[in-house]
Amino acid sequence: MSFSKDVKKEILDNGFLSRERCLAFLCGLIYSSAEYEVNGANVSNFSIVTDIDYLYNSLKSATKMLFNTEEITMEFAYKISTTNYYRIKFSNELAKKALLETKALLFDGKNLELNTKVDDEIVGSEDGLKGFMSGAFIGCGTSSIKLDETNRTTTGYHVELDNQNYALLSEVLDVLAQFEIIAKLTQRKTLYVLYIKDAEAVSNMLALMGASDAVLKLQNEIITRQMRNKINRQNNCYTSNYTKTLNASFKQLEAIRVIDKEAGLDSLPEDLQQVALLRLANTEESLEELLKLSKYPMTKSALNHKFNKLIKLAEKMKGN
Repeated sequence: MSFSKDVKKEILDNGFLSRERCLAFLCGLIYSSAEYEVNGANVSNFSIVTDIDYLYNSLKSATKMLFNTEEITMEFAYKISTTNYYRIKFSNELAKKALLETKALLFDGKNLELNTKVDDEIVGSEDGLKGFMSGAFIGCGTSSIKLDETNRTTTGYHVELDNQNYALLSEVLDVLAQFEIIAKLTQRKTLYVLYIKDAEAVSNMLALMGASDAVLKLQNEIITRQMRNKINRQNNCYTSNYTKTLNASFKQLEAIRVIDKEAGLDSLPEDLQQVALLRLANTEESLEELLKLSKYPMTKSALNHKFNKLIKLAEKMKGN
């Protein structure tokens, strides 16, 4: 199961703690994913298409709490790749009640009219804000975050809500801002996209919707990535240092062999002769390791200076 589906399942499993939150949840879901027809004072063909089959039971609980009825059915809609999509239908009477109660539709005494703006009363409390945010995310939220071991996310903490309803995403933007969660809103072809890419902001949004288990999983992922990046940096540093050591050692060995061939190591002063023999016996060791192996006390700078003397002497011999 994907990370976004895990989040949605946790939200729905939490249930509805109050009627106010339940109504706000239904409002967010309707604005983000409901389709219906309005003819005068009547509503027909109300449905919500989703790939979350357990949304059906949650909506039955919601309508039972709000309207004391469960006039809902669910049927298979279609399949894309390996994902099944389902159509959840409300009876015409229940659909009208839900749309009026959430104020997605307004009644002027004769006809029903579409209300493009989310009503302030629905999101007028913290419970309402949390419920609305949860419903909107269930309806059109996605995430590219992957936490399973075989297919982990390697870059970014991307969560977004995609919809054709600009007013809905503007409302979601305002809701998040009230909880100091910064998101951005842009347009992508025919869709408006609200997105968050900051790990802390994503965690705060999940906490806002009550997905505490998802927050813990994400925090663990953040820690894992930080540790993995630290180890990679250390490994890269070690590899770089080891390469430098090998390159320096190769240059020193080449110089020693030139001197040995041209004049013999016995021709060297005793201190340079001892350094040359030390390197020949330890071809891959760093200067620090050579100092530990040397019988003569000296500093790293002094040892490096002696090797440079050998290199210059070898270059002079090759030049002659």
